[in-house]
Amino acid sequence: MSKNSISNDQLLALRPRDKEYLFDCGDSLFLRVRPNGGKTWVRRYTRLDGERSRMGLGIFPKVTLDAALKENISISLAIDAGQDPRHRNVEKKVAQLRASLDTFEKVGREWHRHASMVEEWSPSYSAKILRMLELHAFPRLGKFPITLIHPPEIETVLLAVSAAGTRETANRLREKLALIFGRTVTLKILAPGQNFMAKGVANFSLPKPRKRRFATIKDPAKIGQLMRDLQAYQGHLVTRSALLIMPYLFQRPGQIRHMQWAHLDLDRGFWTCPPEIMKMVHREKDNDDVEDHIVPLPHQAVDILVQLHKFSGHGEYVFRGISRRRNKDGSYTEMMSDNTINKAIRRMGYSTQKDITGHGFRSMARTLLVERLGWDKDIVERHLAHVSREELGNTYDRAEFVKQRAKMIQEWADYLDGLRDNPDESESSSSGTADNNVVPMRRRLAS
Repeated sequence: MSKNSISNDQLLALRPRDKEYLFDCGDSLFLRVRPNGGKTWVRRYTRLDGERSRMGLGIFPKVTLDAALKENISISLAIDAGQDPRHRNVEKKVAQLRASLDTFEKVGREWHRHASMVEEWSPSYSAKILRMLELHAFPRLGKFPITLIHPPEIETVLLAVSAAGTRETANRLREKLALIFGRTVTLKILAPGQNFMAKGVANFSLPKPRKRRFATIKDPAKIGQLMRDLQAYQGHLVTRSALLIMPYLFQRPGQIRHMQWAHLDLDRGFWTCPPEIMKMVHREKDNDDVEDHIVPLPHQAVDILVQLHKFSGHGEYVFRGISRRRNKDGSYTEMMSDNTINKAIRRMGYSTQKDITGHGFRSMARTLLVERLGWDKDIVERHLAHVSREELGNTYDRAEFVKQRAKMIQEWADYLDGLRDNPDESESSSSGTADNNVVPMRRRLAS
């Protein structure tokens, strides 16, 4: 059929059939008509290797007959020139994308969209990275073409962030800017030699981040009072359960939030944190080399979870969201908010800057388990999911480590209960000498 013998009106009048069919528009161009009435353009052609293939040219009538005919001619010319039209199509889309990224902010947002999808970032982490760019990079660099941004401008931005007291943010921002510049090389906006942010090329240095310390409580008498306050908390059952369980397990708050019923064995008293969860809580440290983390559960934690199962056991997450919060991508958050624990701690009258924070239960346990209860530091570090001599040299058998940690965490939970229930004893136990000359109850070795 000649292309001159058909019209848009004729194509609009085509009716669907029980099975889809192709309407020949001439010169290997067809209109596919689906049973539901949808119509799309299809170009048939022979690839350079001799195999028959086809490619879509868009939806009709959004893509008109004239537009499809023009594109079809362009494809025929490309084939005659020895080009694969699919490759040409990809290159065309990349060229269009490249042309649209005419400022640093547009490049940065395109990198963020691409990285969020490829790296499978959690919504909260993705939002955090974008917020960092919006606060520190886009206001100063966003309106300029990335080809005109050079090391002095980048260094000025990073030093300003560092001087504001956020050295860690400045170093993290530097990492993300390097990735953005790397993306421009992939998109051929910059040549590899123009990427001065490539590893080993940028020659400016930044102040090292200060070691982050989370507020915590290490005095036994004050810990006893904290445990009583946690027990007396009158908030929502999910929040109260999370507050009660955190000092017993002393895992990362993000890890607690991601706890799922499917990962719990309450009969045996174990919680298995799979790699995907551990990667989420390690993401900010750019550490993807993580494995299953086995967390033994003391009977106190099991009791809390058994009671909570009556409320949230029908769902996926143990600590499910109290209110349905909508994310930017349109989905709803199913788990507890990342700010719930610290907000509850503040409601109890504690300062999360000076007294205790959700992360502070970890350093509390680490200190007292070694100094008060005499447990070996390597066993404590393994329970914290920190790198220890076990990972570095296989000093201990993994199964034995789990057995040791199960004993340790039960004694720790009993110790916390003792501080809670016996205020007088906790006060007397905290009256050590100024040089912290405390004799451990008994020394635990992993041998």
